[in-house]
Amino acid sequence: MTKVLLVSQDKGGTGKTLICRGLCEILPGAPVIEIDSSPRMIELGKRVQFFQMRADRDEIERTGGAVSRSEFDQVINAIASATLPTIVDIGANTGTSLLGVITGLTDDFTAAGVEFGLLVVTTAEPGALAEVPKLLSIAAPWTTVRFLIENRIHGEIDPKVLLKFGSGATVTSLMGQVMDDKAAAILQAGGLASIAKLDAKALNEKFGIAHGSRIRRDLTRTRLEVMQAVRLAGEWLVAP
Repeated sequence: MTKVLLVSQDKGGTGKTLICRGLCEILPGAPVIEIDSSPRMIELGKRVQFFQMRADRDEIERTGGAVSRSEFDQVINAIASATLPTIVDIGANTGTSLLGVITGLTDDFTAAGVEFGLLVVTTAEPGALAEVPKLLSIAAPWTTVRFLIENRIHGEIDPKVLLKFGSGATVTSLMGQVMDDKAAAILQAGGLASIAKLDAKALNEKFGIAHGSRIRRDLTRTRLEVMQAVRLAGEWLVAP
């Protein structure tokens, strides 16, 4: 069986793509399927297979809904064709729809030799939390494992609430990141993959030793903490 890890959260701004980047760091050989309105993980180059979503409303109306029904066809075919452990980054407002489509194709995916896991990312925002049980419930019948990552960028979630909303999932947390503005800009431009390639001497020459070393420490810490948060999901993805 080929393992496929679906990473989902229908609310934007939760750090879901950062989590996917963390998975890419600990699993450098895993291909990535990205489903979004525009490419985000461009630093990973040809490792990423990008699919644009969603169908344009005018086109949906023009075709009587046919375009909406078929918008996931290429994504489904790409997942079914996976031969290596694969990460699927599902963009905001797309998870519920795609998981619903997969639900109707579980027998086909089993026949194709695909085994699914689900990773949901949430913050303390009510809108993000509300999506967690919905996504986990849709995928529960056909996923081998489910993971929930609490991203504390908006504060810590009450453990009882997290346990209730993430019932049946393995829960890990990512601490809220306090980061220098220049460090944040480097992360935004190059993703986690750029951090291991930082030139300490060049940073110190550009920003001075104190500032340059602070930028480097912030980025190195962030990369490590994201990788730690996704470790259990990554271990499942590559386990025999």
